[in-house]
Amino acid sequence: MRRLLIVAILFFITACSTKPSESAIQTAIAQTKALWTSIPTNTAYPTHTPNNTFTPWVVTELVIPTFTVTPLFTPTITDTALPPTETPNLTQTSEAQVLALLRSDKGNGFYLVGVDIEPGVWRSTGTAEDCYWETTTKTGDLIQNHFGMSGGTAYIPASAFQVRFEDCGMWVFISPP
Repeated sequence: MRRLLIVAILFFITACSTKPSESAIQTAIAQTKALWTSIPTNTAYPTHTPNNTFTPWVVTELVIPTFTVTPLFTPTITDTALPPTETPNLTQTSEAQVLALLRSDKGNGFYLVGVDIEPGVWRSTGTAEDCYWETTTKTGDLIQNHFGMSGGTAYIPASAFQVRFEDCGMWVFISPP
């Protein structure tokens, strides 16, 4: 333990920016040895003191170096951003464009009536035997459903909240309600 402390003090002294004199090193070693001696105890039986005692001392010839952080590189700002694209304003979108989106062909999935899909008559173009579709209310109550052959029609009322299509092929809009 003593040797480790002596080595640490010597390392710290040599790491400083100015080299200490030989006498300063010898003084630091002597002070360290004097401070880290075991104190015997006066007991009837011999005892061992596992930890040495420490008395603080002051080093008067210690010079602490200063450090200056120098960046390894300087970032260069380049203007590589694309010009911003304009977000379409849905209030200015024509009614024909909105209807075209609502009436576009639909595949498997859930669609909100009046938001994702237009109410009205829709026809399935699929040929599967396990086609399933349903319309439900806001609370999830079933309005109507079908399980069977694809290729039929479905009437989606304006009062429906959601439509679900599964394995029926593509659904094509036929007419409004």
